[in-house]
Amino acid sequence: MKPSVRSIALAAALATGLSWGWVQPALAQSAAATPSATAERADFRDAIVSPQVRHIADWAVHSGDHRRLPFIVVDKINASAAAFDASGRLISTTSVLLGIGVGDTFPPGVAQMEMHETKPWQRITPAGRFFAEEDRDLKGQRVLWVDYDAGIAIHKLPTKRTWQKRHERIVSPDPADHRITYGCINVSPAFYDAVVRAHFRRKGGVVYVLPDTAPLESVFKSYDVGDPASTMQVRQSARPALPAATRKF
Repeated sequence: MKPSVRSIALAAALATGLSWGWVQPALAQSAAATPSATAERADFRDAIVSPQVRHIADWAVHSGDHRRLPFIVVDKINASAAAFDASGRLISTTSVLLGIGVGDTFPPGVAQMEMHETKPWQRITPAGRFFAEEDRDLKGQRVLWVDYDAGIAIHKLPTKRTWQKRHERIVSPDPADHRITYGCINVSPAFYDAVVRAHFRRKGGVVYVLPDTAPLESVFKSYDVGDPASTMQVRQSARPALPAATRKF
């Protein structure tokens, strides 16, 4: 968002674009995260996740892409998210509500528009790899900023029932029913407090938003763990340190 309109746009997005997720049966609470330098893959703890989530989580741990920070993989196609601690161990999974539009990048000019000026097809949840930090929105509510400049955050669903029937949508088995927000990724208060706030409030973390249509490798430069060529290449080219002032990387 342009500096002159960003505050207004963010306030509108958070005031009317709230949606929410429903926590699946809770997995056991993870112990305090102690990153392992020898971890080769993510620990899914026998949970069932999509092949795409497994691919990105394994790659993030194997390559060290998550910088030994907690991370969340958002699966837009299946309207779900999987959260991992800093060691790559699964904390919990949840269903989510997402942007009503199908797509992976904002059309030109959309990020600078007021939320209510956008058409439904323009209200997407952008795909990508983001450094996410918890902070308060303009209403004083805690959110996990995913793409701060675009006003995209992970936040709690409203306590009151909405005319969009979001409480009903979040438990629907049809992923299409979960497309209702202006772009934010929304979860239940229970998931936010027990997972997001508990693990991301101190140092932040990484959020991987999987694409609707683009190949995973083109969005994340990822590889299948176990591919010797890819493994050698990533170990020979370590990522530079993240500047303190950079929110997205």
